Amino acid sequence: MNKVVMITGASGGIGQGIATLFLDRGFDALLHTRTKPDVLVAFKKRYPHQTVVPFVGDLTDSTVAMALVQTAIDHFGKVDVLVNNAGLKIDAPIETMTDDTFKSVLDVNLTSVFYLIRAVVPIMKKQNHGAIVNIGSGIGYQGRAFNTNYAASKAALIGLTPSLAKELGEHQIRVNAVAPGLIPTEMTSYYSLEDQENYRQTVPLKRLATPLDIANAVYFLASDDAAFISGQTLFVNGGTQTH
Repeated sequence: MNKVVMITGASGGIGQGIATLFLDRGFDALLHTRTKPDVLVAFKKRYPHQTVVPFVGDLTDSTVAMALVQTAIDHFGKVDVLVNNAGLKIDAPIETMTDDTFKSVLDVNLTSVFYLIRAVVPIMKKQNHGAIVNIGSGIGYQGRAFNTNYAASKAALIGLTPSLAKELGEHQIRVNAVAPGLIPTEMTSYYSLEDQENYRQTVPLKRLATPLDIANAVYFLASDDAAFISGQTLFVNGGTQTH
């Protein structure tokens, strides 16, 4: 029986990279999107010999998060890996940031993760195994001007990760995070080519990250090769930030 991965935000740039790698490695997958079901249908067509289940919904609604997990149980009877990748970034100066802007970013980046983990943990406890990988950000450690909502949400994720690792370890459930550096995706499309080049010059490895760079890190932390790694945040940024 194939292992099963559940990936949120699987239609975005990083999400597609993660989904592709897990499917290439023989996993069955439950792939979530909020707005782009056609991307997930394409995965289903591309991997006809594996089970790919698309799911469309807003995970900031706890009932939808529970339905996502129930869908995995209905189709697969288990969840081996949960990748919390769905994210939202809306920048603004603090004095003009609206209540909705602040709250919506935290709801997507933090609260929905809580909903999903709360729903999947009973299943992983019953299995007596599981791997959870949260997608954080270096901004959650070092902060960035005009990114207070995003930084706060990712800093909270980075605190949530080792706390859950300590809580769930006795059930053989590992919880880790990956913190990407700048990667050209739809979320970071506001960076001009000049801005990207200026950033690239600050990277010791002299290039920007790719979705595959992030996917490789996520897959490693979810795999048996990382069987004794839990509660960690792995920076994937070419050396621009270390911890």
